[in-house]
Amino acid sequence: MSLLTNLNGVIDTTATVSVLDRGFLYGDSIYEVVRTFQSRHFGLQEHLDRLRQSAAYLYMDVPWSDQHIQAEVERTLQQAPWQESYIRIVVSRGTETKISLQPSPALQPNLLIVISEISPEPKLSETGIHLIISGRRRNDRQALSPAAKTGNYLNNLLALLEAQQQGAQDALMLNAQGEVTEATTSNLWIVREGVVQTPPADVGLLKGITRHFLWRILQTHHIPCEEVILKPEDLWSAEEAFLSSSVRLMMPVNQINEYQLPQYPGKITQFLWAELLVLMAKASHSFEPNIASLSI
Repeated sequence: MSLLTNLNGVIDTTATVSVLDRGFLYGDSIYEVVRTFQSRHFGLQEHLDRLRQSAAYLYMDVPWSDQHIQAEVERTLQQAPWQESYIRIVVSRGTETKISLQPSPALQPNLLIVISEISPEPKLSETGIHLIISGRRRNDRQALSPAAKTGNYLNNLLALLEAQQQGAQDALMLNAQGEVTEATTSNLWIVREGVVQTPPADVGLLKGITRHFLWRILQTHHIPCEEVILKPEDLWSAEEAFLSSSVRLMMPVNQINEYQLPQYPGKITQFLWAELLVLMAKASHSFEPNIASLSI
């Protein structure tokens, strides 16, 4: 796999972190995943805003400015010989001198940027994916809020493995009240009677950046849409369903448990896909690199 890393400003193909890094020891880290479109990073500022929100939730200091992080992302992308990239930005609380749950007061955070090659042309799947409703509940907001994008992803990983063991590709996770939250790395959308519905943030989910842009498109085109609490039984009347995330953008759903979706991809899904690509292209054409910092 084509891969480049940037660890604290040093670009290489094989960055390593210490076994005493708190992200490795405890999942004591935050991260964002961004993609490029037409060779330009898309939605980076929105991702950096959320990165800082996650840091605040973890009582973590991010000492670098947004401009510095953007410049390091762009500097790393410049060295990639491929066209389109997956970009992962990770901030760990730092590396300890000994193993202790208590963070050392003099810790210096680590900034890791990983980029890898992705398909040069995003395409909307014509076959969709099969989801199950996992028996594993989403983290409770009062324990470890899903609204913070942290390196502690075991909850989602176990649900994904459960889905794969049952012959599905991904899992939907319920909260303690039995309400639908999201899939393991994606937000869920359904269409019922022509209305686009997605769970609200207060059920316990990560508000995706692609979710944000899709919501903007829905409102711009006056397509009926709402945030609504969904129970599993509400899914059985969906005409369309899809997932949204930053790298694959949108993924139609063909089946949830035993329920076969009648349309995949449906008309609304296809329209949103086309409009999302238009929005991304406009952002790419208006993009201006952080020239002042590229000489770092």
